[in-house]
Amino acid sequence: MPKLSGQCLCGNIAFSTDTEILRAANCHCADCRGATGAAFATLLTVDEDALTITGTPKAYGHKADSGADMEKLFCPDCGSQMFARNSNRPGTLSIRAGVIEQTDEVKPAFNLFGDSKIASTPLDPDLPLFDRMPG
Repeated sequence: MPKLSGQCLCGNIAFSTDTEILRAANCHCADCRGATGAAFATLLTVDEDALTITGTPKAYGHKADSGADMEKLFCPDCGSQMFARNSNRPGTLSIRAGVIEQTDEVKPAFNLFGDSKIASTPLDPDLPLFDRMPG
């Protein structure tokens, strides 16, 4: 059984991986909020080469709040946002937590971009909060 697997809403894009999770975080940047339509995005980052993707996601590229080149990968049929690629972290892909089947594996270790979070968004007091992206 894969460590992580999931699919989009319609099932046309799916993924699986047995690799370790490199980082798990809640991102509160305006970019993630705008892309997801939610108060923040929870992302699990893995080695891209260890991720098997079936189907062909559509890509949307743009500059992130950090200045990095970002690419959002989503299902062209149902629109589910699946992955994010950040030029500052080559060789990795971040998986949107909402599409992961193994919900027990979704364990954010910190919050990012606290300086741009929605003021009313409650935070887990046990998780560190960074105003920007830590190294």
